[in-house]
Amino acid sequence: MTKTPLHWKPDLRYPTGKGATEQHFIASANGDDLEIDTHPWGDADLKINGKMAAHVEGKPSGSDAFREIEAVAEQIEDQKT
Repeated sequence: MTKTPLHWKPDLRYPTGKGATEQHFIASANGDDLEIDTHPWGDADLKINGKMAAHVEGKPSGSDAFREIEAVAEQIEDQKT
C-alpha cells in the first residue's frame, strides 16, 4: 500500500465502458504524472512522466491488468518516499 494513495481518474477524452478498446487513467504522486492504458484483452501499460515504466499482458481482462499494473505503480511510488 502506498503511503500516499493513488487516486486514478478516467481520462474522459478516451471512450469508456464495455465496448472501449483502450481505457486511459491518470494519477499524480510524489511530483510524478502517472498514466495507465488498459485493453480488454488483458494488457496494460504504465507511464510515469510520459515514459514507459511497466507493461503487463495475458491477464484474463482489462480490469485484472489494471489491478496488476496499479500495484506496480504503487511499489514504484513507495520506493520514492
